Amino acid sequence: MKIHRYVAFGLACLGLALCHGSTLGRAENRATATATDPLGNSNRLPAALEQMVGEFRANLETNGFAVARGCWTLWGVDDCKFPIQTIGYCYGNNPAAPYVLAIVPPWKDEYVDQKFHHILTEAQRNMSATYRLDPREALVIVAQLPPAARYFGIGSNVFTREAAFNASDPIYPKVAADPLLQSILFGVSPDPSRRMMLSSIGNSTNNVVIEQQTGQDPWNRPAYFVIASDSGMAAKMTDALVSAGASASDIFTEPVAPELVKVGLGRSADDLITYIRYSMPTDQTAGDQWRSELPLTILRVRDMSSRPYDNPFPVVTYEPRSANFDETTLTDDLAALVNAVRARWAQPQASTVSFFSAYKFLDLLGQHCLGYPDPARGPMDCLGDSQDADYQISGSFQIDNGEVIAVVGTLSTQTGNARYTSLSVNWFPELVGVANIDDTRLAGTAANFAGALQNNSDLFYVHYVARDCTGLTHCIEIPTRLVPRGDIMKIIQRNYVNPGSRRGPDPAKILNPVAIVLDGRNRPAL
Repeated sequence: MKIHRYVAFGLACLGLALCHGSTLGRAENRATATATDPLGNSNRLPAALEQMVGEFRANLETNGFAVARGCWTLWGVDDCKFPIQTIGYCYGNNPAAPYVLAIVPPWKDEYVDQKFHHILTEAQRNMSATYRLDPREALVIVAQLPPAARYFGIGSNVFTREAAFNASDPIYPKVAADPLLQSILFGVSPDPSRRMMLSSIGNSTNNVVIEQQTGQDPWNRPAYFVIASDSGMAAKMTDALVSAGASASDIFTEPVAPELVKVGLGRSADDLITYIRYSMPTDQTAGDQWRSELPLTILRVRDMSSRPYDNPFPVVTYEPRSANFDETTLTDDLAALVNAVRARWAQPQASTVSFFSAYKFLDLLGQHCLGYPDPARGPMDCLGDSQDADYQISGSFQIDNGEVIAVVGTLSTQTGNARYTSLSVNWFPELVGVANIDDTRLAGTAANFAGALQNNSDLFYVHYVARDCTGLTHCIEIPTRLVPRGDIMKIIQRNYVNPGSRRGPDPAKILNPVAIVLDGRNRPAL
């Protein structure tokens, strides 16, 4: 049996198993939930927001709604040990930043799959990161948004679905040459009747969306998020929030279309997760402080009256992607840069491997993974897809015999196609992101090869990955505690949010990076 090792990453999850503490509400409504509010020393809202939550909740409970309060926790590489122990692999975490994961109590009549206790986090009684959604329910998030950063986004995924394996999915044979990736994309959950999905259901609410709707800077301010399957239920939550003091422009709704998502509390319903991506704060200390406090709360609100709800949300249309610059015009320069690196190493025959666009090659689009609108597609694990990013994935590499991997690509923060770019090194088949190189470290790394290029070298990067970086600049070391000897790694490039748009860049206008496998025993003077 392989012994898995983990590296410390970012901040610990606040010293919480999941969430601690409790407070009591109205007993007649609280009886419908199996856990009370998890208020401990974490997730403390500013006083004005906490008071607003109290008024919002009291109003709802007076009018026949049950309300149960959850909490939030960081989820990073350390937590990968739980899914690895449960399903054998993690979820491709972004090593640049831990995610912020919602934890909620189940309703008394909600099916809870006992096999899922360790599928994301450490198990805790009556609290879970996964939930089913009653058609007469909404999840309401009250947040003090974090300090300024390159990116903030919040959204929900279908986590698993009761479904059978579909060998006819057109993506299945496309990845036959990469059986490790194939087994992840079409993998089963701990419950063999359910498939892993991790699929988006629509567009996330990100900092650009918040800024456009509010007309204000999106940082360090209150915001409210409503998740519901019925527009009437969402409207009631909006009205209640406004009555409690929220500004209508600060309220954002995430529709969960019953045509796409199997709603309900029974075993056959889809289960979901809700989480936040928050990356590259302008002031790292301030960003870490927000992560340590997580001033957020999440309320499950369920109408216990006989009021009708017959206005289900339609399936959301994904917003189009665009680009500010067509990077394919740099194709010749990229090829010249690859040859220049080979020449510098005196290894003109060094093998190369091109990355591929997950969005294009794998059709990594949550609704498609869920079989919508084409039922021939899915069920397929969409790996937590986001319309806010473009992902390029490398082939598989081993670096146990002195190999040095040179990653050569266009830098989309310089071409104007991304607000931030990063390369992550991922341990496979465990699918754990273990190391990261962001655009601030990639910038300028192609300068020594400027003579081989027709265009400005700032538009490109050259970065090395190796066990030993001795004598190399612009190199990241991957010790065996990150990727054990004998295992493989893949490198993933992320380009987040095309400036001037709300979504990630158009993959058709992005050049995929190229990896060069070099013999590290013969290093040039760099």
